[in-house]
Amino acid sequence: MSVRLSFLIVLAVFSLAACCETPPAEEPGVDVAAEEQAIRGASIIWLQATQAKDSATINDFFDADAVTIFDGEIHEGLAAIQANREAGWASQPEETIIWTTTAVEVAQSGDLAYERGNWTSDPDGAGEAPEEYGEYLTVWKKVEGNWKVLYDAGSKIKAEEEPAGEG
Repeated sequence: MSVRLSFLIVLAVFSLAACCETPPAEEPGVDVAAEEQAIRGASIIWLQATQAKDSATINDFFDADAVTIFDGEIHEGLAAIQANREAGWASQPEETIIWTTTAVEVAQSGDLAYERGNWTSDPDGAGEAPEEYGEYLTVWKKVEGNWKVLYDAGSKIKAEEEPAGEG
């Protein structure tokens, strides 16, 4: 047998062995739909705790290094976020709020996600002050099996100015 033919036979055997080799077992994938539902559920519980002014429960949703950014006001770290929240409750004790999740996207890795939605707040509840509206974006991070808020940002949507009357 020629050297060239021997080389081709060896190459064919190695190629065939590589094709037929059992691939390594893949690790189970992340159930992105289940993680999305977990975030939606966490957001609902967070909203209920906010409406009840339950600071301890709300704190459980935040990462220790979380950052909030709302209309130019930035608070870094859990202590600063809690202090701002409680100051808001003290200055507007009748305030009401509701938010609605409009989208959740979970990374294929299953360790990061974002939630987008809109909110409505009334600074004095049933009082005369007008409701405020806005949108938010929350970045969630999986920490020891639990979803934690890493960044929470939002902005008011300004009402369109009414056209000037004729006169």
